Amino acid sequence: MLSRLYLILLFTCLMPLQIYAGPQLILNDDISSYTDFEVEYLEDKSKKPLTIEEVSLLEFDSTQTNRFVLGHTKKPVWFKFTIYNDSAKVTDAILEMTEMFYRTVDLYILSYPPVKKVKNGLSIPLSERNIEKINPSFELSFNPYETKKIYIKVESTYGIFGSIQLKKPKQFLKDTQTINNMLIFYFGAILIIALYNLFIFLLLKEKIYLYYVGYVLFFALWVSAYKGLLFYYIPDMETYDLLRMTLPVSLLMLILFSQAILETKSHFPFIHKVLNTFIWLMLFSLIWMLLDPTLASSFMDICIVLFLPFLLLAVLFASRKGYKIAEIHLLILFIYFIGMSFVSMMELGLMKYSILISYAPIIASLLVIILFALLLAYRISLLRQKTLDAQNKLLEQQRTENSRLFRTVAEKTLALKNANKELSKELEEKKELAKHLKYHASTDTLTGLMNRRTYFKACEKEIQSATRYKTKLSYLMIDIDKFKKINDTYGHPFGDEVIRSLSALLIENSRSADYVARIGGEEFAILMPETDVDAAYHLADRLRANIAKHKIIFENKVVQITVSMGLSHLSDEDSDIETIVKRSDDALYAAKENGRNQVRCA
Repeated sequence: MLSRLYLILLFTCLMPLQIYAGPQLILNDDISSYTDFEVEYLEDKSKKPLTIEEVSLLEFDSTQTNRFVLGHTKKPVWFKFTIYNDSAKVTDAILEMTEMFYRTVDLYILSYPPVKKVKNGLSIPLSERNIEKINPSFELSFNPYETKKIYIKVESTYGIFGSIQLKKPKQFLKDTQTINNMLIFYFGAILIIALYNLFIFLLLKEKIYLYYVGYVLFFALWVSAYKGLLFYYIPDMETYDLLRMTLPVSLLMLILFSQAILETKSHFPFIHKVLNTFIWLMLFSLIWMLLDPTLASSFMDICIVLFLPFLLLAVLFASRKGYKIAEIHLLILFIYFIGMSFVSMMELGLMKYSILISYAPIIASLLVIILFALLLAYRISLLRQKTLDAQNKLLEQQRTENSRLFRTVAEKTLALKNANKELSKELEEKKELAKHLKYHASTDTLTGLMNRRTYFKACEKEIQSATRYKTKLSYLMIDIDKFKKINDTYGHPFGDEVIRSLSALLIENSRSADYVARIGGEEFAILMPETDVDAAYHLADRLRANIAKHKIIFENKVVQITVSMGLSHLSDEDSDIETIVKRSDDALYAAKENGRNQVRCA
């Protein structure tokens, strides 16, 4: 008892000297926010927690900035600094901790002679706080030219990191509203994306969407706990510890989603095994959190940091193998784990604190959630493309069958003609002559394709039909790149062979319903009835690619050519072929100007 009284007496005598010792923050009327100043730091390593009287007599361990990263510790941590009001009027201010997950935050205000204590932290309900705000915040008031010594005692189950800031009331309210608006936007975007993908899951019944929605919702719950948005509904620290378990659950869902979208079991066996290992580690962390939240949180932080190098290697592996979706997905995953690693390293005491880094998981998660949603949409597009390829293959088989039937009918017709040849020789000669004249009148002699006059007559009929029945119609113009150079280098016979070879490729890669023609020296055109511009573009680009890889051999010379293409489609305002041809020609010119060997849409 005498010892206790002695300490109090000594504390009272020495307090005026202590108030002016150590780092000092000077208030003035021109500054509304103090976010960068020095404080003294002391870790209470005694067996019995120190009182404010005892702490005020001790020399603190070190002087550091108001941004602190102290790692995991079960011992109380003390900060102290002096605030001096360099103003001739009363000044109000708010002392704020930028993070909220401390179990207790006790503020001691020393001015001569009394000591004022204000409690805060997760163990204190909002209704009992000095300011009803999630982050520990304290109202301070300074008389003119008054000095106050501030002591802050912090205890936490988790890693201790954050920042001590002093703000004028108006600035405090403005910053709080800004953060609230950002979080409202974040959760609004999260909710829309989750509901959309939940609808797709109910429509397609694919588990990959359920994993994705589970990851989004559980991570949103973790963010709500991490930034204290659920604090209004948390009755005690045990409930808060349970909410922290949403992080390993969200990571489990994320890994299951990654395995599903990448099909790692069949395409990436090694990556699949490593991801399974990470799943078991998260399950272990989940169970451990029920027993010891502090150690389990540290273990999970270490797992997240160590997982980063594996993700980087996985991205490089997928890139070398040419798996585009896997490369993009793993790169997005790498970005997400970088954001998570920042917070994990701060909890472990390995990285300096800043508010931006504190929000890194939220920023990274929003980016990742949006990119994953786009990746799922791209996956649907790929599935549609596979379906379209299957349909094109079926159409190709049908065209081949039609060709076979045509040859069979032609053979039977020829046999019948031969049987009646002697009886109707003169009639046959006239028919052959008429057929020959008609062929040469409508066909290009070099290629066997439709000539310009016949082709444009067919185009006019198809335009009238498409206009009348409101059907789609696309027009493709094709020009051989640098054809003059081929003629000058290899001669005109070789140029003719190039034109014949290209004609054969056009017939081979077009549909039976399309009109293919040679309309100029090295110019060709294809009219595609009942074809919209998207389908026409895919057909044209496939044709361009097939031409680019085809080798032309003539007189022991081998050449590969490329073509430029201009694509247009029939619009409601078009009434004749000239308008469509003009747009295709402009698009073709643009393709030439832009480097050739490409398809341009008007």
